[in-house]
Amino acid sequence: MLFKLLYTIGTDLKIKNNDKIIVVASFILVALGLFVCFISLQQIYFEVSATPTSTNSNATKPLPVLLIHGYLSDASTWKKWEDLLKKDNIPVFPITFTQSDDKCGSAAEHAKELSSQIANVKDQTGQNKVNIVGHSKGGLDARMYLGNSTQDVANLIMIGTPNAGSPLAVNNDVCAPAIYDLKPGAQVTKVKENPNTKYYTIAGEWNPDAGNCDLLAPIQQGGYDSLPKPNDGMVPISSVESLEYSDSLGHSKSCHSNLLSEYEYGLAKAVLIGNR
Repeated sequence: MLFKLLYTIGTDLKIKNNDKIIVVASFILVALGLFVCFISLQQIYFEVSATPTSTNSNATKPLPVLLIHGYLSDASTWKKWEDLLKKDNIPVFPITFTQSDDKCGSAAEHAKELSSQIANVKDQTGQNKVNIVGHSKGGLDARMYLGNSTQDVANLIMIGTPNAGSPLAVNNDVCAPAIYDLKPGAQVTKVKENPNTKYYTIAGEWNPDAGNCDLLAPIQQGGYDSLPKPNDGMVPISSVESLEYSDSLGHSKSCHSNLLSEYEYGLAKAVLIGNR
């Protein structure tokens, strides 16, 4: 079309042959220049299109979450949270301790094993940090791990964790040595803050008259009556929130064994998806 237009213009003007040659040659040079520019712009477009953006990088993805169960418990207690985390596209890893007693191992033993488990999670996900959620003694296991000045835990959320111990563990030897970590004044309750990690708590403010306790309700009823109030039937809120460097994410109306519902997940979600 361009050359037809040039020919028409040249004919209409009735210019001489030599002049026609000069005009046509000039327009050909212009056309070639436009063609070269088009090819260059096309190449730039494809280069820009092929450049990876940072939106899919690990930096924008939620960190993997390790779920650590508590005293006399196991990884099955996290089934609800597993489903909720998967729904939010957050990598989740419920922890089972295999090198020590899973239900009754000490915090020191569990912390030692956590080191290798966290390393495996980082290898699997390509992330250099993780988040940890610990229920009850699981929070103490994590605190013991963090006491080694590690740098690979961004956030620790402790749910119903007896950070200052529980009076119910006094004169109790059931499920040793784990029970010893729950006593007021236990060494693990004195572990210092890791400045590389942010600490959060969720505590139970339970009233037996309101229900919200499907498991071991009679035992926790006795605990509720004997413990300083408010409590969750196993741990006083004053113990859960005893660390001056931790921030509270809120309270639940459930008993200790019911603190892993969708409600508590909602309190923790902003931290786990990276919005806090």
